[in-house]
Amino acid sequence: MRIDTFIFLVFIGIGILLLIFNLVSPTLAFHAIEWKTIFSLFYLMVVVNVMKDTMFLDYISLKILKRSERVFLVLIFLTLFLSAIITNDVSLFVIIPLTLIISEYADLPFDDLEKLLIFEGISANIGSALTPIGNPQNLYLYHFYNIGALKFIISMIPFEIFGIIVILPFLEFKKYKATISDIEFKKEWLLYLALFVLVLLCIFGKLNFIYALPLILSVLFYKKPKIDYLLLLTFIFLFIDIEGLKRTGVIDMFLIKCNNVMLMIYSSLLSQIISNVPAAVLLSNLYNNWLPIAYGVNVGGNGTLIASFANLITLRLSKGNIGVWRFLLLGILIYISHLILLVIYLKITC
Repeated sequence: MRIDTFIFLVFIGIGILLLIFNLVSPTLAFHAIEWKTIFSLFYLMVVVNVMKDTMFLDYISLKILKRSERVFLVLIFLTLFLSAIITNDVSLFVIIPLTLIISEYADLPFDDLEKLLIFEGISANIGSALTPIGNPQNLYLYHFYNIGALKFIISMIPFEIFGIIVILPFLEFKKYKATISDIEFKKEWLLYLALFVLVLLCIFGKLNFIYALPLILSVLFYKKPKIDYLLLLTFIFLFIDIEGLKRTGVIDMFLIKCNNVMLMIYSSLLSQIISNVPAAVLLSNLYNNWLPIAYGVNVGGNGTLIASFANLITLRLSKGNIGVWRFLLLGILIYISHLILLVIYLKITC
């Protein structure tokens, strides 16, 4: 059993036990679940995966790559961009297979390939922090605290700038000669792009989720995209788990007296242990200030293997081209460096 599957099943198992022993009633569990977040995540999974199946994202990515021989830089900044608009997990499912294909045609030494794959995972965590739809923890915080989309993005720009500053010294600026062929994509991507816009209108509160549901279910039925139902179910049970912690009083153990800087550090450290999505759900039920939590759980995505589900996906997709210890070393180094810059920033601005 993969470690990510094991982690998902642990969260689900805790929720099931809470329901079995009636520590959380089914009615209370239903009301505890943030359904806006669940619907948002589900809609994004469906639309982005059917767009991925049309090969349009691959087509655009390769078109960009054909314009530059600086393969390392292009792929990293492409990861930063895609992760902000189609989520960190999905961007990795596009970028890493492309990277492995390109490495076969480009003069890319193994050490550079390993480094590139590692920093694609790191960049996905950093880039996804910019927008409410970039990753599950942002999507949850956006709905839970009822934050305006523009306010969210503007508030996360400093985080993004510092993240890019931290990874820049590690990037390879040299040129790699590559022979890249064109690929065909299905023209129906325009229909899914329109559906993606419709989903965004639902997420940003301009349209009720119920109006998009028939279209989403139709696409799901006819196109049968690969949906990570285990991740979706895990997210549902996370809310039940947190409600159980509240009902039993265990959640109070995680409440500490701290200012914004310490709250950010605390959030990031907790993410290293229990992963950043559960950390976001847990701490949002204890603190009213969303920004230090958002900074903390996003910067805490880099570091340990379980700090972010994107880290596990990076390892799984790399097909043995990443050494675990190098991944951990670079991830922790970026995490600490990024956190230090954010601490200085918050101390100056707060």
